[in-house]
Amino acid sequence: MAQVDIESSAIVDVVHPTMHWGAIIAGWLVAVGIAFMMYVAGLAMGFSAFDPHHAEATAKSIGMGTCAWLVLTWVVSLLIGGMFASWFDGRDDQTIGAMHGVTVWGLSIAASGLLLALGIGGAIGSGANLVTGAAGGMHGRVMAHPGDGGMGDDAGTLLQAQLMQQVRQTGRTSAAPADITAPSSSVEMHAAPPRLDPRTADAVTAALLADHPDNAKALLGANTGMSQADIDSTVQSLSAQANQARANLKTAADSAARYSAMAMWVLFVSLLLSLLAAALGGWIGAAHVHRVYHLRRYARSAPLR
Repeated sequence: MAQVDIESSAIVDVVHPTMHWGAIIAGWLVAVGIAFMMYVAGLAMGFSAFDPHHAEATAKSIGMGTCAWLVLTWVVSLLIGGMFASWFDGRDDQTIGAMHGVTVWGLSIAASGLLLALGIGGAIGSGANLVTGAAGGMHGRVMAHPGDGGMGDDAGTLLQAQLMQQVRQTGRTSAAPADITAPSSSVEMHAAPPRLDPRTADAVTAALLADHPDNAKALLGANTGMSQADIDSTVQSLSAQANQARANLKTAADSAARYSAMAMWVLFVSLLLSLLAAALGGWIGAAHVHRVYHLRRYARSAPLR
């Protein structure tokens, strides 16, 4: 009798691991708590390091420390958040653990962007603004003096103040009557000083800063009672201050662009390192999940007889 081999086959459903959103949200909450705690610690260190007697040097040091602390806060908080997400998931699968960590990172980025869009993010840096505001106030008072050459908005403000003063001096000079026996109407006409309203002053200052002296002369001639000789003298006397103000504005713009680029690079580095930290935290958490639950007691079934 011949022997027949019969092969049997079975269909096995491959079940891929799924994401547990409860574990992800819980890990994100842990990351938020750790980040808030580190923010508070950073503010405490900033207030402790602030020296009002050396405000400018202290503000620079605090700015550099803030950048480093921001990167450290994101990395540490999301590393721990990714680990807790894997522990809350309870599976010793390193791949799914890393995926949970990356999802915690994405949720943190989305929530932070939403808070910043709603304007709540400004409240987070209010404590830091107290420190930098005091330094900025002292620095602003120093830069407001004419001999120091104010930067940024101080340059335009200083130039406008000098313009107003020059117009007033011209008005006082032209208002002095040449003949005491002149008719009263002539005295009143000479006594009326030229007036420069704030809107015209802003326009003239903008024209001087843009290196358009002809526009400035036209504005002064159309909106004040100054003679052409007085207008030419006023614009000529302010040419040096206008050149200095333009140089200061260019320097301030270059500094703003440099600091903005630095801030964007710091943000990029912090996001990249926090992404790697979150994935690593999820991987480590899943690899050591048995150490978290090793003291857990499970109900035992009755022994079979």
